[in-house]
Amino acid sequence: MKISRVQIDNYRNLRHVDVSLDNLVALAGENNAGKSNFLRALSLPLSSEEGGASKRLSWFDVNNDAKKDYYDFIEQNAERFARNGVDVSELSQHIPVVSVSIDLDADEAEHYDVRDLLTTDGGPDNVIGRIRYRWSIERPSRLLALISDLVTPDIDIQSIKMSLLPMELFHYEICAPDVSGDRRVPYDTLTRFKYVMLPAERDSFSSGSTKIGSHALVGLLEEKLEPQGQKEIEQAYGAFMATIRRSANLDEIINWQDHTDVPNAGDFFDNISVLPNMPAMSSILSSIRLGYGDESLALQGLGQRNLILMAVLLNSYLMASSDISLRVVTVEEPEAHLCVNNALLMASLFKTFGEKDCHTQLIYSTHDPEFVNKVGLDKVLVLHSGSAISLKDNLSQDEMDYLAANPNTDIFKLFFSRRLILVEGITEELLIKAYLQTKPELNNIKVMSFHKGYKNIIKIWKRINSGNDSRLGIVRDSDNQPKAQAEHEQLQNSQVCVQTTSYYTLETEFVNTGDNYRILRDRYGGAYGWSEMSKDELQKDWRSKKSDVMLAICHDLLLGGLEGLTMPKHIQKVLHFLTASEVSEQESPESDNED
Repeated sequence: MKISRVQIDNYRNLRHVDVSLDNLVALAGENNAGKSNFLRALSLPLSSEEGGASKRLSWFDVNNDAKKDYYDFIEQNAERFARNGVDVSELSQHIPVVSVSIDLDADEAEHYDVRDLLTTDGGPDNVIGRIRYRWSIERPSRLLALISDLVTPDIDIQSIKMSLLPMELFHYEICAPDVSGDRRVPYDTLTRFKYVMLPAERDSFSSGSTKIGSHALVGLLEEKLEPQGQKEIEQAYGAFMATIRRSANLDEIINWQDHTDVPNAGDFFDNISVLPNMPAMSSILSSIRLGYGDESLALQGLGQRNLILMAVLLNSYLMASSDISLRVVTVEEPEAHLCVNNALLMASLFKTFGEKDCHTQLIYSTHDPEFVNKVGLDKVLVLHSGSAISLKDNLSQDEMDYLAANPNTDIFKLFFSRRLILVEGITEELLIKAYLQTKPELNNIKVMSFHKGYKNIIKIWKRINSGNDSRLGIVRDSDNQPKAQAEHEQLQNSQVCVQTTSYYTLETEFVNTGDNYRILRDRYGGAYGWSEMSKDELQKDWRSKKSDVMLAICHDLLLGGLEGLTMPKHIQKVLHFLTASEVSEQESPESDNED
């Protein structure tokens, strides 16, 4: 059994999300895209084991756009509210409702487990399990009365906005939606679905019986312990107790001789003995702590501990108990604290886990291209600005193959960057990166070198980012290719800007921009023999040296030694496009608050 589809409405920055899921899912996207909020939303219809969000929401958990629509309605109709001219049915259309609906893909043998959730979707032959969490006003009439009491024609709605949407009037319900109406889900059914969330701030599980890793370790040890092993443990415990009896002199411990002169007292006290009290096997095993080599795990680095934690947890989830129909495990940033080699190892563990036939579904968020590349693009959800798309459902197979065939994982910056520049070669990449480092206000712009296939990449990027506020800039040489230039420029829209050099290549463009020719000749004339060269001669010589010269320029640019140097116009235009109408985003509870 697995979650096959998720629909989220008005939860934090997720206004409307409708995506399909696989047994293994990777959530990709920049910070504050909504990845953490997506993971928390999944916990709302499910029974939480560890780290799940509270079922009761706060004012901050309700989507800002939904609240704005609600407050705009009140403000536009303030006079009507003041004279009781708005009825309940009209108000109800504008009250924000948070909803998380989960579809469960279960085979016929599992239908009994979800019998209270079964519904038909699209026809009698498509029977699925569906469960929905809903946070809504229980009695809208009470809210209407409250608004009518508080609102006057001249009231500043923003000054009383929390009072106009009091969370104490809301309640949550978990139901099974059907064409015939919602059915409340029995508690026994809910207990068959478990949710475990491992936050990015997870720490060591090397000590402490309450740590989730310790529970998993004990479970694994109990599962793997054969009857012969249990017998040997009990025998060893008996020998242990015999040693205690031999070593402990009860006469000295009780010291009855000094406290009584009764003649036959010895007969009584001689019968006091130390008996074995074999604890439960789980109690014995819970005292075990993992190590690494001959050292305590607590002495290892945070990355090492996290890797071991994940290995133990994943193996414990593969042995999900039979009374659990589905366990959803979500992990925030599994790459956190890991070196490159350990990140590759953990990504491989995740991939293998996702291929296992078990009752556990693994969903994780990541900023690491390797964790995207390893699992396969068909298992990737991309989130931007509170929207989410499934690559499998939104890209053609040819486009998926095109991305998968690219040997450079840098291409996955397409998923992680809100502002991205694609360049043709290493010299453009070096120059723009160095320039961006001198402009702290431009630190959200990423640069990726891409040598061919611009048309395909632009089309893919537009599919992934349709409707959000991400922007893509293309910086390319003219190369006397007017047809290619025209094709790329035709793909421009409000999110994509394509700029081409006026001259053949970047070097020529750079030399012929502003006062750059004089600055280059004065600064590097001695090193490269440029002192007496014309513009044409200088750019030709530079093209023969390419990267060496650009490295020197970038070095001096970062040190502030090239005052007056001007970026070529096509680069300037792209940077202006990426930064135009930038809205400063203040932190709010709607944000993921990801590092």
